[in-house]
Amino acid sequence: MPGKGVSKSAVIAIVVVVIVIIVGVAAYMLYKPPAKVSKPVTPTPPPSNVTTVTTKTTTVTPPSNNTLVVAETTPPDSLDPAIAAYTQDMEILYSCYQTLVIFNGTDPSSFLPALAYNWTVSNNYLNWTFYIRQGAYFQNGDQINATTVWFSIYRSIVMNQFGAFNFLDLLYNGTIASMTGYATPWGVCRAMEKIFGLQFPNPQTNLTGYEEECAYALANVLSNFNVHNQSIVELMEYPDQAVVVKGPYEIQFNLLAPYYDYLGVMAGSWAMIVDPTFVDQNGGVQPDQTTSYLSTHMLCSGPYTLAQYIPGEEIVLTANPNYWAAKNPPNFMLTPAHIQNIVIKYYTSFDEEILAFKTGAAQAIDSSPHESPPPIYFSAILSIPNIVMYGPVWSGGDVFLVFDTQRYPYNLTVVREAFAYAINTTEIIDTVLKGFGAPYLGPIPPYPPNPYYNPGNLPLYPYDPNKAIELLASAGFQLTLPNGTVINPNGKPLTVHLWYISTDLTFTQEAQMIQQMLSNIGVNVILEGVPVSYLVSAMENPPTSPQYPGFFLLDWYPDWWDPVAQEAWFILNVDFGGIAGNEAWYNNSLVNTLTTEAVFTTNITQRVELMKQVYAQVYKDVPYIWLYEPAFYGFTYKYVCGVLINPLITGFYYPTMYFYNGTGTCINYSPIYTTTGSS
Repeated sequence: MPGKGVSKSAVIAIVVVVIVIIVGVAAYMLYKPPAKVSKPVTPTPPPSNVTTVTTKTTTVTPPSNNTLVVAETTPPDSLDPAIAAYTQDMEILYSCYQTLVIFNGTDPSSFLPALAYNWTVSNNYLNWTFYIRQGAYFQNGDQINATTVWFSIYRSIVMNQFGAFNFLDLLYNGTIASMTGYATPWGVCRAMEKIFGLQFPNPQTNLTGYEEECAYALANVLSNFNVHNQSIVELMEYPDQAVVVKGPYEIQFNLLAPYYDYLGVMAGSWAMIVDPTFVDQNGGVQPDQTTSYLSTHMLCSGPYTLAQYIPGEEIVLTANPNYWAAKNPPNFMLTPAHIQNIVIKYYTSFDEEILAFKTGAAQAIDSSPHESPPPIYFSAILSIPNIVMYGPVWSGGDVFLVFDTQRYPYNLTVVREAFAYAINTTEIIDTVLKGFGAPYLGPIPPYPPNPYYNPGNLPLYPYDPNKAIELLASAGFQLTLPNGTVINPNGKPLTVHLWYISTDLTFTQEAQMIQQMLSNIGVNVILEGVPVSYLVSAMENPPTSPQYPGFFLLDWYPDWWDPVAQEAWFILNVDFGGIAGNEAWYNNSLVNTLTTEAVFTTNITQRVELMKQVYAQVYKDVPYIWLYEPAFYGFTYKYVCGVLINPLITGFYYPTMYFYNGTGTCINYSPIYTTTGSS
């Protein structure tokens, strides 16, 4: 299933199963932006069911060069849809590449047609058929059809990077992939044996050999992709496999298990369609490997193209002059670019980012998590005249404290429960987040509203330090309170190490507050602020190892909006123990069974009942302390309109944005939190 719980958070890379580090990449330029730019295109009106907000008229004028400069701090990890896993990658990918379906504006749970104009699903939710638009093409004119889709999905799976995990147990067998190290779409190995006359090792006696040879054979097909080769045509049309070409513009996905929210999977970046010729001319496809060229180069079908990429410094997107939907966009999410150039500049600190915004060198600050300056900077930003702050956009994500439930003292339920009573989440939200967080009872966040959140209406753990002291005292721990009182003087003192990412100012503040709150109940907390890379390395150890972080602060963002799969399954099921999602290594047989059953249950009522049982058990076991659901927010000058922030795109959706020139209406799709007056 999706991403094996991979968060797309830029800072919390620790939940990414496969991290691709790009080093020594030179500056690449596909072509320079034009010296002269045209007037902005008249924005495509939104459908009537999309909420809009209109800003007041302002005398501040937009840049004369029709270029929007966006200030950020973290460059993309990869521009390859099969690899990209971070929040800062998404806004670029969604501007350039396209999927069969796309999110309906700000709503992460409903979808509009994109490269597919329609789709059907079987009654058992196993077979999803998409009908692809005729006349869609890449910026170089290469056509998009069913074979292009087949190529893109199979490429993503056989590369076995982040993109593949989002098809786990849907289009390929995750257990076999874990055992052998190779991911192959179900049925394709047998199809190649039959059509090409290949003979792979016997999977009954040599499963790894079978999967390895199959993976390399498939990669060879993809690296030499020729839709005029009759054998390749027969392979794509072979009926008993994961993805089947049913006609020139018809393609069917046959799932290993029924899945209700498969449209969410197909709207993700990992399902973006790439040009086979472009791939094959620049490295082809290899099993379990990345394609370095596509990590820094793009051939797009969407409203924007990649004009320039200087790693670590800036990315320039320019309006696609050969965009297939330019003249008659089927819906407002497929609108052509209104702003000619998007320049994303990467600054080394939030102070530099804010200075660029204040001086007008940048006209927007990105809305993705860890890119927007933390709330400690709100007063500085809101002192800038003529700006708009957007939010709160509820992320559908989680921020929580993780216990290594397999190691002392965190394997003691009484310790975990005591800590839950000792931590005042309301104070953290008010002090650190300035209210841009919602208290919740995990694993599923309350927003966007969904029936799976706390269906049994269990109360949040109240802030009760006396109860916390009572629990730890009953377990025999020696506690030295701030007033000098010593409880259980002959007991064992309780000292814990709290790990957090030191470069995250919000996490740093929160860790310091948690340290004080636990000190108030007599627990000695040693703060361990470390870089992301260090925490990643530590979490690769087994949970019984002293090198595995025993107690740490983490955030988590879903890859698509199915909280049952994305939160409950990955965060609680031991099959995803450790860096794959269940960082607590929580192992409860009932919860393991219930979460797996819930994911592949298509009846909403049954799903809710299963989640009710999951919540009841997890509430007693306390493998995590659920702190809050974070909210996204972003900033622009008032003349920037068409602002659309979808929590799963995790940044601005640039195609809908335009400059207000004093006439017409400035429409924004995301809520406005506040505006500042003129200077």
